[in-house]
Amino acid sequence: MAAIVRVCKNGGILSKNIRLLSLSLHRLNEKNEAEAITHTGQQYSADDYRRARFEIGQKIVTKKFAIDMIREDPVVVSENRVVWSDSGGALGHPKVYINLDKPGVHTCGYSGRKFVNKKYYDEKTMGPSISYDEYLSQVRPKAED
Repeated sequence: MAAIVRVCKNGGILSKNIRLLSLSLHRLNEKNEAEAITHTGQQYSADDYRRARFEIGQKIVTKKFAIDMIREDPVVVSENRVVWSDSGGALGHPKVYINLDKPGVHTCGYSGRKFVNKKYYDEKTMGPSISYDEYLSQVRPKAED
């Protein structure tokens, strides 16, 4: 664009023609597609100044929201009264002990993982499950040879 402006200035083309050229290039970049709405309901009007960050690139919105991904995660069933969760220690998740004495699903506040005592587990209401040992094997890093 800068090269075009230099050529136009040196070639004697009037500044209003340069402005028309820049406007026409800008309009070529505009897409007629409907703007995707984010998980927070964020959608900008056509004249909103915050749309400027999407002039060069396209706004990318993921269809996988964290709340849906956590909901699809299987419940961890354990025979123990107390279990711990640390998600393998990744991303600063501290080791949290979760008491499973009361009926129902108990959720880790950091990872969103759901735990339940085996005597309170009901597949119809709580969905699919994995054992506590399977959970531990998932979160523990594999030993490299």
